[in-house]
Amino acid sequence: MNGRRETGRKQATNPVAFLLFVAAFPTVVLFGAWRFASSHDDSAPPAADVVAEFAAQRPQTPVLSLRRTPAVLARETSSTAFEQALRPLGGAVLPGSCAAVSVDGVLALSDGIDTAVTPASTLKFIVAAVALDVLGPDHVFTTEVRAELVNGAVGSLYLVGGGDPLLASQWYPDDAALNRYPQQPATSLEALAQAVVDAGVLQIGGNLVGDASRYDAELYVPTWPIGFRAVEGGPIAGLVVNDATVNSTRTKTTDPAGGAAQEFLRLLQERGVTIAGAPTGGTTPNGLPLVASVSSAPLSAIVGELLRNSDNNTAEMLLKEIGFASRQSGTRAAGITTVMERLAAWGVPLQGFNMVDGSGLSRENKVACSTFMALLGRYAPGETIVSALAVAGQTGTLDQYFVGTSIENRLVAKTGSLSDVKGLIGYLPVEGGSLIRFVVLLEASGIDEPSAFVPIWEELLGEAIGSYPSGPIADQLLPLTVVPR
Repeated sequence: MNGRRETGRKQATNPVAFLLFVAAFPTVVLFGAWRFASSHDDSAPPAADVVAEFAAQRPQTPVLSLRRTPAVLARETSSTAFEQALRPLGGAVLPGSCAAVSVDGVLALSDGIDTAVTPASTLKFIVAAVALDVLGPDHVFTTEVRAELVNGAVGSLYLVGGGDPLLASQWYPDDAALNRYPQQPATSLEALAQAVVDAGVLQIGGNLVGDASRYDAELYVPTWPIGFRAVEGGPIAGLVVNDATVNSTRTKTTDPAGGAAQEFLRLLQERGVTIAGAPTGGTTPNGLPLVASVSSAPLSAIVGELLRNSDNNTAEMLLKEIGFASRQSGTRAAGITTVMERLAAWGVPLQGFNMVDGSGLSRENKVACSTFMALLGRYAPGETIVSALAVAGQTGTLDQYFVGTSIENRLVAKTGSLSDVKGLIGYLPVEGGSLIRFVVLLEASGIDEPSAFVPIWEELLGEAIGSYPSGPIADQLLPLTVVPR
């Protein structure tokens, strides 16, 4: 080989020679300056630039003081007590479950963190995160009405579904007998009917056709228990009005497109429109002119309804819309593929991850606490998805929990519940600017009973995270004020 080989040893330096060089250096510099000055003329030098003068100051905080990283110092002064406060929660995590808690991204508890657990409705947080990324928070769902023209008159009229999960008549969203939580912000079907009348359509010579072809024909996830169908979730289609509930019977139809057409026909007739044909389901022919349309609230608001209310139908329709937008395929499988790709692209660990629906109703779904912790770590208070979560003791599925505790109205989270499954994931902002993120996924016989999970939520988790910080907060540890010298 050519060239010299590095030996990794430095050549020794003569200390005497070095000291002589240091001593001589100022003399050399002064001599050079004298020679430089003597070579120039003796004319008066130009006026010196005016330079602002500031009082000499010095910082009270040393450069290497931990006060220069107040958040780190605050966390360190409270970490030991916080970890001790979390130990009872860790002790409640049995095999098959998992729990994790972090402060500003630093883990304070990680029991069974890589164990894949049935997530139940906490899975909706993943759907919401990917939907906001793929579709954007300002995305709206648009339902159209198109007309078949025959000799200048309206033949059949087509109600074309745009995947809006909250399309509803006025009587449905706030009916407490049908909905545990108000399904708001609803998209008004009455407004669409009025827009058709305002467009001059007063007679329909053919049928009123509901078109749900935006998504596939799968109405229910195959792995759902039979008892869940049309009760806990579904039917799912590209056109659904009032969650497929028929006004006259207050029961759900197995033909959501036909049911939507029937409800729209009723609203048109109330506005004086005569219809020769019947309500039915079908597909819209290409090229028909647009008569009217109505758009939903932005996705940011719909995600709020999804997460606070834990709306199963909204979750399943968003999953299919993710597939439609990213792969031009309104199917559950296309949506799941995109979700997996986004999580991987974000660097979210997927050990043991299995996703078969969007709502979490299937027991075949599996997610580890490490997956949720990484995803929670992407967001902070003030961001759309965090603002959409239920608030402890105040809203949605958390309105009955943490009431009267120190973290009421502070903790925000997504809940999950199935038989023998209970989950809670979310955030607790802390005085001084720190942020606690937590995931508790429990799977054990009877754990969904209030006597089993409420003490874990409110006492073992709630009291522990509510006690943080035990030491000074970051605001009290900021660098000291600069003082004059």
